[in-house]
Amino acid sequence: MPTSIPQDELTSTVCGAVQQLTQHRKANFLLDTALALIDAGQYGPDVENYLEVYLRTPGLSREDLARALLARGNARKQGGERLLAKAQEDYQAVLKLDPSNRDLQHHLRRKVIHFSNEPASQRAPLEIWERIASHTPRYHLRTWLFISAFHRDIAVRHIFHTVDIYFGDDQQENLTRGLDIFDRAKTDPIFASRVKSLRLHWAYEEGDMLDLMTRIFKTALLEFKALRDFEWIGYPEMRADMVQAVLASHKHLHGLGLIGWHFDAVGVSAFRNLRKFTLRAEDDDGFADMGEVRTVLDQNEHTLRHLILGAYLERHHSWDSAFQSVTIKNLTHLDLVDTRISHIVFARIAHAHNLQSLTLHGTFEEPGSASVVFGSDQVIDGKHTFLPHLESFRFILVGHDDEHALYHSVTQFLHQREKLRRLDLGSCPWDMVLTLLPDLSGLRVLGVRIANISRTAVAALVDAIPEQMQAINLSTVVSDKPLNEYARAFIKFPAISFLHLHCPNKRRPKPNLMSEKDFQVQTDMWISSARSVATAIPSLDFLGWHGEHYVVVRSDHSSNGYGSGSVELKELPTRRRLDCGKGVDLGGEDAAWLERKDVPMDYEMPGLD
Repeated sequence: MPTSIPQDELTSTVCGAVQQLTQHRKANFLLDTALALIDAGQYGPDVENYLEVYLRTPGLSREDLARALLARGNARKQGGERLLAKAQEDYQAVLKLDPSNRDLQHHLRRKVIHFSNEPASQRAPLEIWERIASHTPRYHLRTWLFISAFHRDIAVRHIFHTVDIYFGDDQQENLTRGLDIFDRAKTDPIFASRVKSLRLHWAYEEGDMLDLMTRIFKTALLEFKALRDFEWIGYPEMRADMVQAVLASHKHLHGLGLIGWHFDAVGVSAFRNLRKFTLRAEDDDGFADMGEVRTVLDQNEHTLRHLILGAYLERHHSWDSAFQSVTIKNLTHLDLVDTRISHIVFARIAHAHNLQSLTLHGTFEEPGSASVVFGSDQVIDGKHTFLPHLESFRFILVGHDDEHALYHSVTQFLHQREKLRRLDLGSCPWDMVLTLLPDLSGLRVLGVRIANISRTAVAALVDAIPEQMQAINLSTVVSDKPLNEYARAFIKFPAISFLHLHCPNKRRPKPNLMSEKDFQVQTDMWISSARSVATAIPSLDFLGWHGEHYVVVRSDHSSNGYGSGSVELKELPTRRRLDCGKGVDLGGEDAAWLERKDVPMDYEMPGLD
């Protein structure tokens, strides 16, 4: 049996032998020992010290120095990667527990070292993915829910930013969905915090059901602590008790919308710091005094920048009192919808020099005076004197088709406005619009009506507007050929993502007006015509077809939905009565502005009740 040598004797013997070595051989021994420990996976402070001492040894060759530095560099990198991998595991664990954790987001933003085996979500900063999501329509954003926890968290923030809840319509699933959202908000604070804009659609008569639903809503409202915008849409209108409930829980709202048949919101002027206020009331017969609208504006003078007022042309109403408010001059966005526009109102608008967006939809009480005001605009040193900051202008008149002098003044007012991005002139004569369009180099969104469409008219339109167009709504009364046959003319616009071709007398086939076979044939033709537009224009993401809206889904194979081959059309929900402003998601603000559901308010369209 071999004799065991005591550990201290072995150590002292080795130390003695090392002392007999030359300086160069001592250095090599130190390096060899360090490399052996590194290969064994035992890199640490001792090995770091061995290499540090070795590198300070004088007389080493360049080759030996390079060998030592390379070995230390590789060891440090491998050790760092192991630590970063462990840190990444910790971050992923936090991401699952609390995706919105601010400290985690700070760490992810600061990370500058990325490894090829990491998921793409970690190789790009959070801000990049947020930016991508902000430009992705909600329909397509749903696919992010199934990619990763990282993508899911981004997607749900955008998908649930604005929530529409419907109570009282004929679809039980809408009621169930609304109650589920309220229940979820009560039990999941993170979900509730994602909802920034809440829109409630009501359609109840007075009774026990209404009382029950309002009590449920009041208890759930407290949970939406991050709410910034709130809209009450339909019947019964928002009344004093509900105003007080919302005021008690969300007195710092940025946006408030009251959209119904009457103005019943007594006490609404108690809200402060509103940035946007929306009111639609058909007449002055509500429970609230119309003078309170003026009070709302006065009380929010320093913050209110966006005002939307809607009425009903067939009933008496007036905004003269509201427009006496000093707040009007501070507005940057103003929308008057389905309303009478008095000379007092228009004169106040003329002095709102900060306006960037203006919608005038309705009837001028004094069209001659309006024509004079529009005609007073002058261009001095390249700047307009009337509404110099205008970027969006919608001018849709009712009952003024013969007022050519007014339309002429409006087109002259719009000439040479390089900042103008969005334009819709309603029934303005096509020859006047065509003369105007070449001057608008910044135009990207256009609503235009050509009463008699032909190949020549479409060619003139396409030649008159910039190649950078992004959204177009083209309506007509009479067409030389089916509208889808003009689609190829719009290939000229590589960035166009939304196109609506509209003829009011064209409607989807109705099953009660024809046999089942004819209905199927006509429906197939309807969808085929619409799909041919999306096929002809590769950049389209959304399509409007005679008042209906579709998402364009491009793939190699057809699945559920209309279409086959590489292009499918997924139908979006139809408009609902009293829908205001936002409606369904059409992919961006440009298309949303162009397709506003309350311009014009159409009471005769089927499906609005």
